[in-house]
This record gives sequence, C-alpha cells and structure tokens, in this order.
Amino acid sequence: MARKPPHLRFVVSLHLSVGVAYLALRQLSRALDISVDLSADGRRRGAYAKPARAPRWCAWVAVLLAGLLVAAPAPIARADGDPGSDVLVYQNLFAGSEVGLSVQQQVRLGALLKAAAGRGFPIRVAIIGGTQDLGAVTELWREPRTYARFLGYELSLAYKQRLLVVMPNGFGFNWPGHSPAQAYRVLAGVSTGSGATGLFNATEVAVEQLARAGGVQLPSTAITPAASAAPAKAASPAGQATAPRRSTDEVLGIVVLALVAVAGVAFGVRWLARRRGWARPRVSFELRLRLPSSSAARLAIPGGAVLLFVLVVGAVILVRSNAPAQSQADALAANPYLDPGTPVSGVAPDFTLSDQFGQPVSLHSYRGKVVILAFNDSECTTVCPLTTTAMLDAKAMLGNHGSQVQLVGIDADPAAISLEDVWSYSEVHGMLHSWRFLTGSLPQLKQVWKHYGIEAAIEAGEITHTPALFVISPTGRLSRLYMTQMSYTAVPQLGQLLAQSAAALLPGKPRVHADLSYAQIQPTPPTEHATLPRAGGGTVKVGPGRSARLFVYFATWDQETSGLAGELDSLNRYQQVAARTGLPQLTAVDEASVEPSSRTPTSFLAHLPHPLSYPVALDESGQFADGYEVLGLPWFVLTSATGQILYYREVSTGGWPSTDMLVRYVKAALARVAAPSGSAVSHALAGSPPLLASLHQQADQLLGNQSALGQRIRALHGYPIVINAWASWCGPCRSEFSLFAAASARYGRRVAFLGADTDDSAGDARTFLAAHPVSYPSYETSTSNMTNIVPQGVGNLPTTIFINRAGKVAYVHTGQYDSEGTLDQDISSYALSG
Repeated sequence: MARKPPHLRFVVSLHLSVGVAYLALRQLSRALDISVDLSADGRRRGAYAKPARAPRWCAWVAVLLAGLLVAAPAPIARADGDPGSDVLVYQNLFAGSEVGLSVQQQVRLGALLKAAAGRGFPIRVAIIGGTQDLGAVTELWREPRTYARFLGYELSLAYKQRLLVVMPNGFGFNWPGHSPAQAYRVLAGVSTGSGATGLFNATEVAVEQLARAGGVQLPSTAITPAASAAPAKAASPAGQATAPRRSTDEVLGIVVLALVAVAGVAFGVRWLARRRGWARPRVSFELRLRLPSSSAARLAIPGGAVLLFVLVVGAVILVRSNAPAQSQADALAANPYLDPGTPVSGVAPDFTLSDQFGQPVSLHSYRGKVVILAFNDSECTTVCPLTTTAMLDAKAMLGNHGSQVQLVGIDADPAAISLEDVWSYSEVHGMLHSWRFLTGSLPQLKQVWKHYGIEAAIEAGEITHTPALFVISPTGRLSRLYMTQMSYTAVPQLGQLLAQSAAALLPGKPRVHADLSYAQIQPTPPTEHATLPRAGGGTVKVGPGRSARLFVYFATWDQETSGLAGELDSLNRYQQVAARTGLPQLTAVDEASVEPSSRTPTSFLAHLPHPLSYPVALDESGQFADGYEVLGLPWFVLTSATGQILYYREVSTGGWPSTDMLVRYVKAALARVAAPSGSAVSHALAGSPPLLASLHQQADQLLGNQSALGQRIRALHGYPIVINAWASWCGPCRSEFSLFAAASARYGRRVAFLGADTDDSAGDARTFLAAHPVSYPSYETSTSNMTNIVPQGVGNLPTTIFINRAGKVAYVHTGQYDSEGTLDQDISSYALSG
C-alpha cells in the first residue's frame, strides 16, 4: 500500500481548511449584507446591494485566516498524533505503553542517557512496542528506519542531535545533517528481542555501542532479567505534568467549524426569510474616520471583512493560548542542569518504615495526597540538600494546596540508617516537621531500593546512590521521575517542576505560584567581578584582583557531619599566617541558597566561640557556587589573580585541612612550573636507572592489559610509582595531562610514572597519546580490573594512585589536578616520602 508522507498531513488539512473556510465565508456574505462605508467627510453612504456572487474578499480572507494560523506559534513537535514526538521534545527517553518497561529499567535507561549527554554524546531514544505507541502513524509499525526519519523531522525544531528508534524487528537512527550509514553498521551487530527485557537490553547495548563508536565510553548499567519482573506501562503524554494542549490543525479545524456554523445559521435565516416574504436582513456598521478634507478618496470596506478580521485575530489568540510555551520547552530541553522528568507508571511499590520520630509510616497511608518521594543519604553534603530544598520549594509554590502534598524521604545511606541519623538530617535542614524521613533495617531498605530501582552502595569509601525523586498520584500510582543535578542555581527551577507535576495530579489542577524560566542560569565564575552581601551587613567583592584568593564554601547544616564551628574558628589562624607571609587572604561563603532560612547563617555565626577574622559572604542565588565549581559543602577553592581555579578540596572526602597542611597546599598550587619541551624532557631524564629508563623508551605507547600492568608494578618494586588512570573521552583527564607530562620529566629519574587507560577504545587512546606526549607508557584496563591495585576500586576519572617504595598504596587522589604545584605536593608527600 502506498503511504502518504506523514509530514504532509498538516498541509492537506490546511488546504481543506482554506476551501471550507472560503465556502463558509461565501455563504455568510450572501446571507448577510454587512458593510462599512467610510468617506472623506466621515458621512455614511448607501449600503451595498446584494452581491451577485461571492465577493473577492472572501477568498482573500480565507487565505489570510489560514496563513495567520500557520504563522502562529505551533507546538514544537509538528506531528499531532505521535506520542513519541510529544515526549521527546522535553526528555531523552520515550518508552511506549506497549513496551512494559519496569520502573527500574526506566530509571537505568534514563541514567544511561543522562551519562551519555554529560560526556558529550547526546542521544534520545524512542522504544516502540506496538502500534498503539505510534499514535496516528500506525502505518510505520515495524518500519524503524522510516519512523526514525519521520520522528527526526517532527522533532527538528527543538532537537537536532542523535535519535535512536528501537522496535522488536530492528533499529532506526536519525541525526540531521549526518549520514546514518555508520550508525547502522554499528547497530548491525546488536540483536533486538521482544518483550520488555528484550527491548530494554537491545536499547542499552545499542546506546553503548553507538557511544563507543563515537569515542565515548559509558558506564555499564546492565541489570539482570529479574529486574523486569514488575512491568509498568510507560506514561502517555497526557500523564505528564504539562496540561494537554490542542495542536495547530485542531485549532484550525475549530475555527473553520465555527465559520461553517455561523454560515449555516445565516443561511437558515435567509431561507426562512425568503419562504415567508420577509425583508432580507441587513446589518450595517458605521465607522467614522475623519480624513484630510483635500482627500477625495472614498474608502468602502465590506463589513464581513471586519467581522472576519476579528475572527482571525481570535483564532490566532486561540492558537497562541493552546500552543506549548515554546521558549520554556526549548529552555528545559537545553538546560543540562535540570532534568525535565521521565513519565513512569504503574502502582507505586508500598512500604512500611519508621520516620524520624520512630513512628511507622506506610505509603498507602497517604492515599488522597500527592506524594513527592526522595531517596536521600542522611549524611549527604552534596546533591541531597539540593533535593530537599527543591521539595520544600515545590510545596511552598502550591500555596494552600500544598497541604494536599506529602513530602517523604527514604534513607539511601547503608552506613547511616539509625533514627538519630534521619532525625539529625531533618533538624539541621529545618525539616523536622515538614516531611517524613524514613528508615528501617538494612534488609528492609534494600528491598525498597530494589523496588524503586535505586542504587545505594559504598564505593571507594564514599556513599553513592541514585538521586531520584518520584511524584506519586493521590491514587498511589507512579507519575513522574526526576533526577536531581548538581547545580545550586537549578534548585528553584526543580522545585517549580515538582510543583507543576503535583498540581497536574490534584483536583482542579491548582495554579503554581511561580513563573521561573527553565533557561540555564549563568553562573558567576571567578573571572568575573561581582559583589556579594556580607553576613551581618555590608558587601564582599570577589573576582579578579591584584592577588590570589582562597575561599571556603559552607552551609550551617555541615554541623551534622563535622565540627563546623570549631573548624571555621581554626581558620582564623590561617588568616593570620596569610597576612604575615603574603599568602592569599581567606573569604568564607555561606551557601544561603540551600539554608533552611535567610536568618540561619547570621544566627549560627553569632554563636561561634570567637568572631571570625575573615569576611563571610552570602551566596543567595547559587550562581557563585556553580561558577566556582563547588560540588559539595564544605569546599575549599583557590583562585589566581586572573580568576583561574588553582586548587580545590572537598572536605567530605579529604577532611578539614590543618593550618599547616592548608598553607602547604596553597603554596604548592601557586607554584609556577613551565611545561618542558621535547629536548628538555630528554635532557632531564638522561641517566635514569635502567628500570625507569625502560619506561621512558616506551613513552606514549599503549601496552597490554591489566595483567601486564600488574607485572610492571611488581617489576618496579623499590621505586615510588605514580599511576594516572585516564581515558580519551574524559574531559578532566585531558585537562590535567600536560601536568603529568611536566611532572614525569621533572621526577622521572626518581619516580616511575604509568598510565592506566580505563574503559577506553584502543584506537582513540593511541590517537590521544600521539597528540599529548608523555614520557611513560599506558596500559589498557577497566574500572573493574583496577580493584587489583586499589581494593576499593576506581569510581571516577581521572584518578591518581600513589604507591610508595614498599609497594603499598599511600594515597588515592580522585579528580582532576588543576595546578602543577598541587601535583608536586602530592608526589612529594605520598611517593617520595615513603
């Protein structure tokens, strides 16, 4: 059967609408004699006689009507019967209702796609399980390649990146401006299957293979088939937080039908008048327009044109009111720090746990209310406070209707699950009576985590968990899933998203008392001059200046996990040393954007044992924390006179530094070391011991696997070793690579340097090494195999491992080195000192 190109549906409907509108206007003009007569002196002339045929203005106005409707803002996705295009405008995953993915599977695929976007490989996925998932384009069932082209066209106004379609019989791929040939060669080796598990596995493997072919290595998120034991149908677009909207051709049809109805009434009156001998109805509008007396022009405008002009304007307003907020949709889709949410469905798994007061709480006890459910680490100082602040914002934005929303948290820290832990978090965040923070035995919690697809574990000594937020309807059904992003500026925006999702589920759909843009809020980096309010009054100026500056970001709720008051007091000593020796002066910044209230910082500072000798600024918007790349609190950051970040320290992982340690790190970060040239490297390494010289002879080479790396480490016993775990797809790894090139030349006669190319493709790694020369070889390995060297594993890249002369791991540095001085300090402290 020959198929009509799906994108012509709108064109066909437009042509039909113009024709019907013309006929309706013709009948209206014949039935009613409506005229406006304007002359130079403003006096009304005689009315028009009944036209013998439809006047020309009918055709012109019909075309004008259709033209204005087309020109009016339309929904971003052009298709009106395709649910995939409606969903993928706002988010990266559409799983049709016939696919039947479980909540866990939806969460994992969403995390995989989010990771891909974060590593520079944006891709959106449509999983189609049957004809119902295609809406009005059912003829494209089992035509994944055709549907991919169609869907790509539908989304092209809002999204122009990679698009993957998954059907039981194969894949479709679209990327505007790029040939899909290479993608189909990659996908040829991936098999698809039927059912939720088959489609899930195919999607996961396809995304990973496409990313790898594009030079991006994604973390493995594979789950066992048992994870799909409780299938949940994907939510339809109507179930999203946004209210349903009429499409452009729907509105056009409404306007045309209205015209037909008016013309029908007019025809009936005209027919009845003829049958009974009544005088033909005549309606006359008189508009007086005083023109210059010298003008002899006579302007006569048919009254029908005036009437239709009003109808056209009304139609345009109707289209505008029903079209989506295109700018908001574009902004939400483009904001990397704001998750637009993923529709989920099915009955929310029930549970019974204990709240912070020791009282039993079950999910079903909140039937009749919207539940916003978060999984939080009770000792978290990174993303969790952002989550809970957004939850409070959401409830506040609903006004009185906030009483119909219940905030619930479930502890996701396997090492801190006591009642005291959840009570303490609630108290320091000012939420003791604002939510229910639940805990239980570890087996109980693990069962709940499993049902909701939550990963909660201790990796490399740190707590990691899925930062998930579920919105649950008053009937106990899952509605939407959000993932909190590490951005302080995005917290109020996330709160508004949660409020809108909740409002869409409440009776009467109450108004959200907020009108925030979803556009990414630009942070204020240290390269920009700015002024912050100062705690207690006054202001603090930040930005480039005559000298470097040291900052410590904190929030009062850090009291839960450290002796915040005493640590801030001890920094008075650093300030004295800095004033005496010329080191950068210290400025503290309270992250007021996530404090319980605006009064909290001032009250806390007033109760310190001694006044602070350094200023405390207030970051009320989060723009400074984001601009200074703060990823948790407390957080030290050293900036140069020009605003470059030279050093940072996350206290939750590295601990509070002593004054002497802080002085050493600051001095090391300020050290200026020029990267050596090739000849300088050769000269510096001349005369190296044989074992180290053999490393230099293999400079820039990519050698064997993890086993070979282990053998090399054992062969180097007696020498300090620095192992840099990196990958060509890792941006921070690329940024710090030149620092290791310089350090390996400077210390290479005493220290053995090795590279560990982790979760990378050999071809990409060799290309990278050819462009970024270092004086040592690298070995192919993976994060899982690195446990042979570091028992706790390598969680993130880059990671640098320091092994002393005795062959013991002395220190593991996770994250990028920002200055040669800081790397030098660690080499001296952990490699050479052992």
